[in-house]
Amino acid sequence: MGAIASPAIAVSPMDVVAALWNGELPQFDSADDVEALANTLLSGLWNRLARHQDSREPFRLTRESVAATRSGLAALAVMRVQELDGFMDGLFGGAEQLNFPEKAHRALTHLEEVRHMFDAAAAMLIDDTQPASPQALAEFARNAQEMTRISDDLINKIIHSCKRARAGHLEAMSTSPARRRPASMEDEPPFVKSALSQRITRQGVTVAVEIYGDGEGAWILEVVDRKGTSYVWDDRFATDQEALDEAISELERDPMEFSGEPDGSSDIH
Repeated sequence: MGAIASPAIAVSPMDVVAALWNGELPQFDSADDVEALANTLLSGLWNRLARHQDSREPFRLTRESVAATRSGLAALAVMRVQELDGFMDGLFGGAEQLNFPEKAHRALTHLEEVRHMFDAAAAMLIDDTQPASPQALAEFARNAQEMTRISDDLINKIIHSCKRARAGHLEAMSTSPARRRPASMEDEPPFVKSALSQRITRQGVTVAVEIYGDGEGAWILEVVDRKGTSYVWDDRFATDQEALDEAISELERDPMEFSGEPDGSSDIH
């Protein structure tokens, strides 16, 4: 679907097919085999996906019923990461960066954020040393449904924005190109966990403060309450100490905000 929506005019169905074999089409034994592949992947799958450029037939990620268990939710999170990576790989068509219409650019930025949240959840769920209470698993199951809905919405915004731009409609272009972030953890800029990450308690409320380097010189702040609810600051911090100071300040100002109680509310995001 990403390749169909791509603003890169050089992207073709055959490029996508070749990518299934590491960029080179395989040798076929007969013309019938070539025709069967073309009918299945091009006339079938490609054309069916192309229908989603019509706003009346929105694209949706795969829906599967999974149990709210550690293994079930981990598999769901991994599948979402793979789906979003596949969409973005097709969208960039092998390019490291591309110019997108502004609406598509903004949606792509948010889609990368959702992808990162699914990836972080998968890593935590796969790691048996990380705590995951039944309540936290149930909450992630609900959050995963909402994140999937948001992903659908963002993908369709990208599809329709790029379609309008390709058709020559007036569509403001982003002032800077979007970059395709590497999908594999080995190639990604490392999200280094700060040594200042710790559990802190104020007025009987204990939270886990997680501080990560974003690979670009700034620090990300996340606070996790006793039920596993995550609060991530939109702003980045110049140092990990500034991030820790901010977490302590917020906890001291309003500890009940992080109590995990139903009446707690957050304006951090």
